Amino acid sequence: MRIFPHGNIINFEASIREMTAPELERLMQNFISRNTPVMTGLLDMSDQAVYVYGNTETITLDEESDRVEMIACSEEGENRIVRPFSSLEISHETHFDIEDPDQGVIRFPVFYVSFSKGEKDTGEEETVFFAPKEIVSYPLDCVVEFWNQIGELGRDVQFHPGGCSISSDFRKSLKGK
Repeated sequence: MRIFPHGNIINFEASIREMTAPELERLMQNFISRNTPVMTGLLDMSDQAVYVYGNTETITLDEESDRVEMIACSEEGENRIVRPFSSLEISHETHFDIEDPDQGVIRFPVFYVSFSKGEKDTGEEETVFFAPKEIVSYPLDCVVEFWNQIGELGRDVQFHPGGCSISSDFRKSLKGK
């Protein structure tokens, strides 16, 4: 089972934890059911572009078949976003209290799932976002600004499978003291 970092940010208080495909799928399904309608889109920071695919219908993460599939519906029809699970780099769950011109102070959540673009380790990536469509007046402004604030969080964290481990020269270092 592959483990990757997941950032959880609430008003700039951040933590990073281990995440797996089944856990992320469960979190995403809960997020979508609590915040319907949720829009799905793509942030491509290398192209400085934001694409909106429509309202989120489903998300499926299948590590065995190396597939992440997100389905969104818009006025133009159904959009399927498919990425290899092996290219999933990191996920982020954000919640910020913002001042909305129509609603006052309101907590706005956004989920981000980032995938490497092309060859791994090139540094190029694209990030799929999921955001409630109707909670605030300008949800895309929040999506972009939140990402600018938290996009680098957790990238320096590596989780290794197997839990606790001891280096092979551990006994030697003890005898030397």
